[in-house]
Amino acid sequence: MMISVDNTSPDNGSDQGRPRRRTAATIFIDVVGYSRLMGSDEEGTHQRWMSMRSDVIEPRVASNAGEVIKSTGDGLLLEFRNPVDAIRFALGMQMHLAESSSAGSNPLQLRMSANVGDVIAERDDIYGDGVNIAARLQEFAGPGGVVISGAIHDQVKDHLRYQAADLGFLTLKNIERRIRAFKIAHHDLRAPTISVAHSLKPSVAVLPLQMLGLQAADAYLAQGIVHDIVASLAGIRELFVVSSTSTLGFTGPTVDPAAVCHRLGVRYLVTGTLKRHGEVLRMRVELIDVDTRSMLWTNQYEASISQLFDVQEKIATSIAYALLPHIHISELQHAERKAPQSMNAYDLVLQGMYRLYRLGHDDMLAARSLFERALDHDPQYAAAYALMAKWYILHIGEGHSTDFKADSREAFRLASRALEFEPSDPMALAIFGHINSFLFGAYDRAIDAFDRAIGGTPNSAIAWSLSASTYCYLGDGPRAVARASYGISLSPLDPYAYFYQSALTNAHYTNETFDDAVHWGTKVMAAAPQFAANLRLLAASLVAAGSLERAREVGAAHMRIDPSFSVEKYCSWYPIKQPDRLALLGERLIEAGLPR
Repeated sequence: MMISVDNTSPDNGSDQGRPRRRTAATIFIDVVGYSRLMGSDEEGTHQRWMSMRSDVIEPRVASNAGEVIKSTGDGLLLEFRNPVDAIRFALGMQMHLAESSSAGSNPLQLRMSANVGDVIAERDDIYGDGVNIAARLQEFAGPGGVVISGAIHDQVKDHLRYQAADLGFLTLKNIERRIRAFKIAHHDLRAPTISVAHSLKPSVAVLPLQMLGLQAADAYLAQGIVHDIVASLAGIRELFVVSSTSTLGFTGPTVDPAAVCHRLGVRYLVTGTLKRHGEVLRMRVELIDVDTRSMLWTNQYEASISQLFDVQEKIATSIAYALLPHIHISELQHAERKAPQSMNAYDLVLQGMYRLYRLGHDDMLAARSLFERALDHDPQYAAAYALMAKWYILHIGEGHSTDFKADSREAFRLASRALEFEPSDPMALAIFGHINSFLFGAYDRAIDAFDRAIGGTPNSAIAWSLSASTYCYLGDGPRAVARASYGISLSPLDPYAYFYQSALTNAHYTNETFDDAVHWGTKVMAAAPQFAANLRLLAASLVAAGSLERAREVGAAHMRIDPSFSVEKYCSWYPIKQPDRLALLGERLIEAGLPR
């Protein structure tokens, strides 16, 4: 069965001078790198493009009942009344170019984008929202790629065979709403790959708080709190956050969360209520995963009206960073439900992170494989490079490395690579900073990276916590404790909180507040008994605190995990700056029963 979307109104053509509205499928074709090609061979490039148009593109457009509307110099705008014909044309062109390239010829590379929607026809041109969306989708296609809107995908997916990768909801320039899109490929070609940076971040919108018992004149209170929550969430680079102005129309208790998410193109909704009891405001906030129709988290906050503006930003930040771990867990559960062959780079990184933080030998190997697969999907995925670098940090720190220098260089290379693609990403900067101090003793370069991470994202828990370790190596205990404590406060519900807590073990050891070091080291040991780096610091802290028997129990647990450990080898590279402090750490580890 063929699909027809020709909804031209009967009276649209009655007046030849009036613009005509109709529904049509539109395709934009663009020559990749046309300006560069023209710069090196203007006449040859122009001739190749004209030949491709006349000999290949235009006959195929005509055979699929389409029409060339106009040329854009290095591209074409096409119209098809039937969306199936449009996508059949796009896939056929893609296959033709792939075959020509493999046969040894050197065709121009094209990228294509398609949409179906309302267009306005006037003289020899068409324009309107449907055309604009097709044009804006083109930037996501890449050389040889075809990107289509969700609207046209829904109409043709049951009538044509092709491979599709879901790009999620994209933000397009000058398009008010987010647009669902797919990258597609002919079924005989390699499956399409997608760039995580464009679309696959968890997406969240914050709805206006319902005001219970407040006057209309108090609406500014609810709006101010929502605005600050959105601003705090927007500071988290791991999320895509819809602006507060986009959600203002969704008010009242009868709002359908599923309809809101579909309209805004998000998976998660933050909703809540604001009540007034005299001079006290009570706020209840909850996080909803609309895909599973489940509430992931809820909490309550209160403040007096006179204090609200002083604490409003603090409340918003607390809410934002309480939401993030629950979104991480939800995203991981989504990924785990997918078949292995359908996981994209984002899913692979989530699963790799989960395995990495479990620390077991098999988990570490699995984590590395998952990160490598993510980079196969998206070679420009900064987070995958950063986490691969962190893998090497743990590989060395947990005693698994057999070539310290080579593994340190690889960690540095991967962290640097992450910053090539995301120069201001706080996680990439924090890991780069930690590698510099932990593996190379480059403390100044590390602090510069941490300062850049925190300057750009002041609420980055990983940047604050990892920076504490650098101050430990420098012997600045008070600053290390302050930074590690603040890092934990930013992410108190993080499922991997023991990594942040281990920074406090080190910080209190450096600060010579050994009872506190024992408290945090014991807490981390309970959560992550295989974390050898924590066990070493806990054992040394117990010796310093006078608990020699307990220290030797921890030392024995450490040796079961890392039987090849020696204090001499460890102290040969561990980056404490002052030789006497490093020697004292070694003596305490020996007292705890670790071999010289």
